[in-house]
Amino acid sequence: MKAVIIGAGVSGTLTAVGLARAGHDVEVYERATQLRDGGNGVMVWHNGTGIMKDLGLRLDGLGQRIDAADVWSYDGRPLMRTDMTAIADDLGTPGLGVMRGTVMERAVEALPPGVLRFGKRCVRIEETASRAVAHFDDGTTAEGDVLIGADGYRSVVRRHLMGDVLPRAMGLASWHGTTKAPITMDSEHVVPTYYGKVGLCTIHPVGPGLIHWAFEVPWTGALRHIPAGRETADAAEGTSSGSRLAALRRDFGGWAAPVRQLLDALTEDDIAIAPHLLHRVDRPWGRGRITLVGDAAHVVPPRIGMGVNQALEDAWVLSRTTTAAAADPQGALRRYEQVRRPRAKRIHSTARMMQRANPLLLLLRRTRKGVDGTKMLRSNIVRGSSFLNDDVR
Repeated sequence: MKAVIIGAGVSGTLTAVGLARAGHDVEVYERATQLRDGGNGVMVWHNGTGIMKDLGLRLDGLGQRIDAADVWSYDGRPLMRTDMTAIADDLGTPGLGVMRGTVMERAVEALPPGVLRFGKRCVRIEETASRAVAHFDDGTTAEGDVLIGADGYRSVVRRHLMGDVLPRAMGLASWHGTTKAPITMDSEHVVPTYYGKVGLCTIHPVGPGLIHWAFEVPWTGALRHIPAGRETADAAEGTSSGSRLAALRRDFGGWAAPVRQLLDALTEDDIAIAPHLLHRVDRPWGRGRITLVGDAAHVVPPRIGMGVNQALEDAWVLSRTTTAAAADPQGALRRYEQVRRPRAKRIHSTARMMQRANPLLLLLRRTRKGVDGTKMLRSNIVRGSSFLNDDVR
């Protein structure tokens, strides 16, 4: 079976690895002129590292092992503690804080030569009875037995399938970056997150001495990522001075000591902005010989830390359903969607719930010692791992 993939981000490259490993002929087309292997820090949960291992990606030196996740109130009172070593013992793979670019490097490393094609912007999709065809802005085309949209939340392939249906804006954005650790942390293997009545600040290690940090704030600006150092009216929206750093110091400067230390160490050019978006997943996201993966299918906000994991789950399930799909590629795509949609809907529901979670979490201040969240996180991760032991073909 020949598969044409539109988009060489995390979901596109991982899907290409899975399909190539299943024995299919794969071509990946990317509008950028080179691999976009930068980006922010991400969490790869225990089921995600298990999938990476199963897909043949190297885990050695991938990122920083995460043993616990602590939730604090803005004034430093404990709210929740999650022991991730117990989950690692159960599943046999760790949870890791990693850089997105490192995940990309490992995926590209596992691809056969010649799979990636750059400088190819898809402008139109065509369907025939026997093929799916991508048309590019340079007048060329690519056709395959199946076509997979991995081109992000503003996907051309999604637009072909569903029309101009944009993701829902959640009224929040993450102001984020990655830097050498400027603060005193109890451990390089613990993720602390501080919650206020509206916003939050999370800090997670992604390598020795390196942290990714994010401040979550209300947002009514443009629904697109604004890079660090880029001066735009959108980036300054809601601030009195036009300064991102001044706005963060105004809103978070009175929080617990680690947050203040972080703010003292940042510069204006460190801060990027990522609006929070959410796709509906209660409808089919494929048709005929075409389907979607990653953010093109089910973009979720970064608060729940599931973006890369969702891409990994998509890639793994799609590689399984297409293993014996030479005679029925369309059936394989529908089976993939059938397996993945319930999981994606649960993630969608969790994202909506977490948007309203701040006041509820702050009620835990009354416990003085906080609560144990291990069972809840374990249930979510194990549920996401359950298909690893199922026959999804």
